Amino acid sequence: MKREITSLISHLQSLSTTAAGLPTTIPPEVIQYIEQGRNPDIYTREFVELVQKWNQKIGGKCEAMALFRDVLAREIVSAMPEVSGEVERVVRATGGKSEG
Repeated sequence: MKREITSLISHLQSLSTTAAGLPTTIPPEVIQYIEQGRNPDIYTREFVELVQKWNQKIGGKCEAMALFRDVLAREIVSAMPEVSGEVERVVRATGGKSEG
């Protein structure tokens, strides 16, 4: 039993040493939630919901910009066919697909 206790103490010391080197930043908002007696899981849920909303908003903006890129490319090529190669290169470089 003494050996088991000694082993346990050794492992706890090792754990303590290892834990000291790990990054443990806690957002100040979470600390405020806890100090106010609120559940930090609520903060996490609200944060995830906010990130999802931002993700949808940014996704919509990206989609709109991609559509604008494609329309602009078509209009440029129809107005100046001599630059179609460059326009196609730019469209592909920005994640679009070439039409030709």
